[in-house]
Amino acid sequence: MKRHRLVVAALVGIVLLVAPGVMAQGLLVGFRQCPANFDFALCAASTCTPTGKKIEVNTEFGTAPFDEAECTCPIFPGPSLADVMGGNMQGSCDPPTLVNGKPTDDGIWSWYLPTGNIPQEINNWNTGKEKSEAPIQVCSSGDFANCFSFACVRAGKVKGNVEVATCFCPINESVQGTSAGPPFTTPAGQCNQDICSQYPVGAPFPPGEAGQCISF
Repeated sequence: MKRHRLVVAALVGIVLLVAPGVMAQGLLVGFRQCPANFDFALCAASTCTPTGKKIEVNTEFGTAPFDEAECTCPIFPGPSLADVMGGNMQGSCDPPTLVNGKPTDDGIWSWYLPTGNIPQEINNWNTGKEKSEAPIQVCSSGDFANCFSFACVRAGKVKGNVEVATCFCPINESVQGTSAGPPFTTPAGQCNQDICSQYPVGAPFPPGEAGQCISF
């Protein structure tokens, strides 16, 4: 029963704990479900690479620069959850036409949908149930990328015929648009703590103790 409560808390937390952050920015109106006709990148189980550049993030007081990471994320069909006033979105679910400073016709947003299975690069994008499992782990050290509501560009297909996108995300940015650090939660790595040092996509609201692994 205790484990069940933790799983529910993790699921609800990753989706709904965005709302207090959005509320703190006075942008609750931006938190919405984007329709089924919009594909989206699901970055939750991805790891990323710092680019050495800065990315501008929407905050309560305009925009703020954060260190930038590049992430490869599988593409899913909608509907999905977005903050159209957060990330670097511009108020609507329409695909971005400018990604990482470059015009594109292949823009797509990184949004979120609760799911326990996400194809991952660490398993060669295998779509099988076991290889795509995405349990949530708590990292007590390392840096994370926050990809929620940031612009991506379609990047073709990888092994297993999985369509992916290249997403550009801030490092250590909280849902309030402020700097954050560990501990943080991430569905990346299938509970391998080594992933915590590989810039996994995550968020700084841990549902349990450091090192804890919460399966769905």
